[in-house]
Amino acid sequence: MIYNITQEDTNTIEVYYQSELIDTIDISVDATYSYEGTYGTFNLEVKDRQYHATDVECPNHDCEKMGWIKEGSTKSIICLPNEIYVIQSNAEEQIEVGE
Repeated sequence: MIYNITQEDTNTIEVYYQSELIDTIDISVDATYSYEGTYGTFNLEVKDRQYHATDVECPNHDCEKMGWIKEGSTKSIICLPNEIYVIQSNAEEQIEVGE
């Protein structure tokens, strides 16, 4: 499956689990969020209008290696083992998810 995602609001990020929107987060508010993924817990920290994956339960931690993502970036955080991905609402992206 391929999803084309286009949004316009720059102050929010969207969290998806198994291709379903599970949360919308205002990145102007500092906070930490936790989600249960397919493999384990996925933690997302928001601070100073940027965000990153932290303390994620997965075998490779590639999502954590993305580092901090700033407001306005088109970068996404994707945790394949947990089937969770995070995009900015201003991003226009094409995401392919295996069936």
